Amino acid sequence: MAKAMTKSQIVDQLATKSGVTKKITSEILDNLAALAYKEAKNSFTVPG
Repeated sequence: MAKAMTKSQIVDQLATKSGVTKKITSEILDNLAALAYKEAKNSFTVPG
C-alpha cells in the first residue's frame, strides 16, 4: 500500500498544479477539512 502524503506534500502538489501560493492553498485545504468535519454528520462527500 502506498504511503499517505503529508499535509505539506499535498499543499505543495496542489499549489504547483494550480499556480497559487502555498499559503493560499493551505488555507483552502484547511477550510475544506473544516467543512468536511462540520458536514460529516450529513454524509459529506467531496464532489468530483
